[in-house]
Order: sequence, then C-alpha cells, then structure tokens
Amino acid sequence: MKNFFLASLVMLISASLSAQNTSETDFAKFLQAERGDASKLIEAYVSPAIKGFSYGMTNGWFNTGETHKKWGFDINVTMSAVFTPSSDQYFTPGTLGLQKTTLVPSNGQASTIFGPKGTTTYNSTYTPSGTNPITGLPYSAQTITFNGPEGLDLKGSIGVNAVPVPMVQVGLGLPLKGTDLKVRFIPSTKSGSTDISMLGFGILHNIKQHIPGLKLAPVDISVLVAYNSMKGVTSLVNTDKADSRPDSPDGAVTYKLNSWVLQGIVSKKLSVLTVYGALGYGSVSTNVDVTGSFLIPATPNSFSIKDPLAINISNTGIKGTFGLRLKLGPVTLNGDYTLQAYNALTLGLGVSIR
Repeated sequence: MKNFFLASLVMLISASLSAQNTSETDFAKFLQAERGDASKLIEAYVSPAIKGFSYGMTNGWFNTGETHKKWGFDINVTMSAVFTPSSDQYFTPGTLGLQKTTLVPSNGQASTIFGPKGTTTYNSTYTPSGTNPITGLPYSAQTITFNGPEGLDLKGSIGVNAVPVPMVQVGLGLPLKGTDLKVRFIPSTKSGSTDISMLGFGILHNIKQHIPGLKLAPVDISVLVAYNSMKGVTSLVNTDKADSRPDSPDGAVTYKLNSWVLQGIVSKKLSVLTVYGALGYGSVSTNVDVTGSFLIPATPNSFSIKDPLAINISNTGIKGTFGLRLKLGPVTLNGDYTLQAYNALTLGLGVSIR
C-alpha cells in the first residue's frame, strides 16, 4: 500500500509511474521554454492529474452516518479511482496565450499527463534575463528546440483514465456524545527521488440528537467537516549530459495540497447492510514550485535560470455520494460512487469496534 500510495503521488507531481518507465521529472523539459510559457505548458500538462488526485483526497472519510460510542474506533483502508474526462487527454498549446513558444505544427495538440504516448516538438525564441557569464554582456536572443513530455497513456495501459488515490484512516469516538475524530497520517517517507508526508483531521457529528423532530427518525444523520494536507518534494537534479532535461545541480519541485470537505450524511442500517448517501462541498488548493538553478541548452549560447516556476491550482465544487457498507462482525467492506467534476469510485476495507 505504501509503495502504491507513493507511486500515485509521483504520478501527480512528476508525471510518471516507474512501472511504465516514465521519468519522474519529464515535465522539466518544459523549463526550456520562456519562463511565462513554461508555467502555462506545465500547468496544462499536469492539471488533470492534480485535479484528479485532489478530488480523490476529499473522498473516503466515511462509510456511515452512525457515530461510535465513547472510545469506539475504526481503521479503514480505501482506494479511490478518480475518473478523468476524455477531453483531458490533450491540450492545445496554441490556445494558452504563449508568447515565445510554439508547438510544431502550431495548430496541433499535445498530450496531457493522461494522454497517449507520442513525441511533441516545440520552438522557443526569446532573450533571457541577466548577463552572459562568458562575455559579461547581456544575453542576445536565444533559440531552443525541445521535445515535450509524453503522456502516461493510462487508458492503453490499464484500460481506463483514472487516478488511484489510496488512503489509510483511523476513527475514534470522543466523550462528546455522537462525535468521532478521524485522523489520516503518513510520516515523511521517501521513494526514489520523491519525499512525501500527509496529515488530516475530520470531525463527524450526529446532528439528529439536536433536532427534536428527528430524534426518532429511523436513520442516522451526521455532518462531516474534514481537512487534509499533503506535502512533498521531488528532486530535479540532473548531471547527465545525455539526458534531454535541463542540467541542474540543485533543482527540485515542491508541492502542497490542502483540502477541505463539508458533507451532510444520511445512512440506514439494515441488519449487516448499511445504505448511505451524502451531499456537500469540497475545496482543494495545490501549490507547485520549481526551485534551483537550471542550465538551458540554446543557440548561440546556453544560459541559466533560477527558481523558474510557481503554480497554484484550485478546485471547488459540489459533491454527492451514494454507497453501501457490509459489516461482518468487526470487519467492514464498503463501496461508494461520488458525483463531482471528476467522478470517483471508492472501495474500502476496515475494522470497526463500537
């Protein structure tokens, strides 16, 4: 589970899955474009993965509206498959407002991270800022021709365009009647060139107890408020002259995803089966920063850029969930489907002690 979780994070930020022999840092090829153009190209390329993973971060917090008794607890492992629209397999560079960079041919399309494999070629001509360290003079106009990153071709590889989002969560019944604390935690963990950590908290509170007209209703009604934060860094260090990425002695991409979710939950227990549904709102903010020094191969002279990129992507929207939970003794199995901008199927396995 840990390796799968880390692989998902690497795919989100670095446009890769080691099983598909894709470089963790392929999107760094876009750094060869003019700075403003590079930001637009990288955002267009990785945006579907960021959206898919961020929508998945708001899933899996519950599988019933019933809360624990005091000090009751549960442990759940969930896996969400967040489906991305077919329209997000490609982007059109000509519509991004690029100033100095063009795709060849200029009216063509390029693969996003989820698109098919295939080579794309870009031309970028611009004058770098700063002074040429060799001549001591301001840089003259430079011309760069480079290949963009390929897509992961998830549909061709696994048959569906979906971002896998695994989660591990613990729930605990608090002394406050009808209230559960939910916690998600992953300590700083390194896999390959990526280091990630995660911390999340949620409160599930039974509101039926506060509404006189609902106290005798044969259903459980609760409200969930949850926050999740994920941080990570991937090394972009490259000293291999044969590598198509820019050379860098200290390059890195750092990222942080913060998510909030508010949902009202209704569930009905029927013997060992529980039917549950929820309606609410989710919000995720993602910051991606590329830092360090990068040597860009160009004509007539190579040049350096420093701290070239900062991107912020926000996703907000209404989400509705419907699911079933089967409880066999302390063991629970659940599955639900969430309707949102990127729909998601979530399956879970856990242990629950009331």
